[in-house]
Amino acid sequence: MTGVNIMKKAGLLPHWVVGAFLITFAVSAFSQEPISKDAVAWLQAMRDAMHNLDYQATVVYSRDNQIQTLKLSRIIQNGVVREHLQALNDPLREVVRDGDKVTCYFPDRRAMVVEYQQGKDSLFVHFPWEWQQKEEIYQFKSGHSGHVAGRQAQEIIIQPLDKYRYPRRIWLDTETKLPLKLELLDHDGSILEAIIVTDIQLGEAAAAVATALPNHSKTWKILDRKVTPIKDKHWQLSFLPPGFSEVMRTRRLDPIDQQPIDHILVSDGIASVSIYIKKSDEKGFDPGNKKLGAVNTYSKQIGDFYITVLGDVPPETVRAIANGVRVDTGSTSS
Repeated sequence: MTGVNIMKKAGLLPHWVVGAFLITFAVSAFSQEPISKDAVAWLQAMRDAMHNLDYQATVVYSRDNQIQTLKLSRIIQNGVVREHLQALNDPLREVVRDGDKVTCYFPDRRAMVVEYQQGKDSLFVHFPWEWQQKEEIYQFKSGHSGHVAGRQAQEIIIQPLDKYRYPRRIWLDTETKLPLKLELLDHDGSILEAIIVTDIQLGEAAAAVATALPNHSKTWKILDRKVTPIKDKHWQLSFLPPGFSEVMRTRRLDPIDQQPIDHILVSDGIASVSIYIKKSDEKGFDPGNKKLGAVNTYSKQIGDFYITVLGDVPPETVRAIANGVRVDTGSTSS
């Protein structure tokens, strides 16, 4: 079983969704210029807009020379977040969020996968609540103004101050402050992933979400992948890049062999890395680096356990984190 297979079995969303959710934005050379208060104000306004506005958008997502067109709707009804993310060309996929419940639909398999996500962050992109707290690891700058999807837009540059994470670039709607274009570039300036909004509407998303949600619960196979928080520290992370900290530890059962899969999530508030750990005696484990757009993975074996680390960070970062995974012999896994 390869590291990528572990990633799939662990209950992650489909790869085309993963890439879209992990979108980031970039520029080239590093700089030590002071943080721009104007840029931070733009980013905070974007965060507020994404949480408070009802909207519907058509976006084009590009990665690895492949293009996918998606439709996104997001509303808040009585304090409950509802989102609908739909692929408009093959392979057809849909992701629906209703509060903490996230359901992925696979029409070609006549299957549904149910996940659970806490909080009100969008499935589409994730941003920190307080941008000012990131100034020790990122530099924020205002860039050029221009037009995206026929709307006036302001470019904001998010530049990491080390090589453990990717640079980012965002174009914000000057009227609504919603993101209209997002890019993630490698450190050599090449584009790893990009999202461009081609159409956006406000206030009309409620009807779209309410009427367009699929209902196949009686005829499709349902995989309900419940997650259990774990408190033990049987697996230790001896290395994390500056600014990264542990967010959560959870456990779920592999739907195929019912073996537990542990998940440790770490983040610097912008970039995120997941560590998946599973005991297995399967043959054909394929260690080393793999790449999917901006998402890099590194897999290794420790005794009878397969370790897979993946995230929207450079390959050197996932490899360093994976090589820092240790077993605490004084702790019991529970």
